[in-house]
Amino acid sequence: MEISNVKVDWAPILEGQIKYLENIYPDAAIRETYHDIIERLNENKIKSRLIINGITVAGYAFVIESSLLNDRIYGSLGFTDRAFATDERVRVLVEWAENIARSQGKYLMINEIFRAEDVSEKFLIDRGYTMVKRGRMEVTLDEFKSVEEKYPKEFEILPVIGTSYQEYSRAEFDAYAGTPDIILFHSASEADRVAMVKAMFTGSYGEIVPSASSAVRHHGKLIAAIIATTKPERQINERHAMIVDVFVNREYRGNGLGTALMVNSLNRLKELGFETAELWVTAGNDAAHIYERLGFKSSSSAKEVFYYRKP
Repeated sequence: MEISNVKVDWAPILEGQIKYLENIYPDAAIRETYHDIIERLNENKIKSRLIINGITVAGYAFVIESSLLNDRIYGSLGFTDRAFATDERVRVLVEWAENIARSQGKYLMINEIFRAEDVSEKFLIDRGYTMVKRGRMEVTLDEFKSVEEKYPKEFEILPVIGTSYQEYSRAEFDAYAGTPDIILFHSASEADRVAMVKAMFTGSYGEIVPSASSAVRHHGKLIAAIIATTKPERQINERHAMIVDVFVNREYRGNGLGTALMVNSLNRLKELGFETAELWVTAGNDAAHIYERLGFKSSSSAKEVFYYRKP
């Protein structure tokens, strides 16, 4: 039996998924984030769908609109027990989310379906979805060997603070075009892309560390940048930083610019007393080899998989 937007207590339904995410991201405020989602679900302020098996909730789905990118909605789907995850139930939940996205003319972004990973992967790919895998990498700065920052002489290295949101968003979007990361910045709306950059510059991903964040120009054109921030949820007893964005224009790759940006940022973070720096990298991104050479190591647990399909 399927029911939509009914008055239920979502806390026990989502408890398994919350614990799973807490194990993967032990330093993130997962439970606090889900507290707001559960409250909105309980008040029917978020579109939702349940599959009932007897008197037990077998499967669930809900969709949330993006606060920054108006061309997409995010779908969270899962099962309370792996035994409930059948092909038919996966189809029911996915089609329900697709119908909402289609009615709004938006992309549907689906996280890996909880407790149905094996069943759902083939189903979604056969249905025309693109799968994107990302993983977290981290370097211990005490072990990072500071090296000289070698920028090509014709490039101008400036603080990233002061770059306009519009210019940064255009340069970033051009740099990511044709790469696996384009889905993160693919919005057709320039206003949406600018909003994302504004959120990054104003602290949504942590406070920017000015000396560890740089913009590179060539004859006045912004061609590369790196932004390092504090990682607020891990600042209680230790100092951790996060590289939230790094890009190099496609025409300027292969000359060591990306490595120089990373070395400069890590040198400054180490000098400031940060203990670790982390970043997320998408599978298929050649820059992962640069990070590995600089001492970054992949996390065995902190990984994410999501799927998307055009409307």
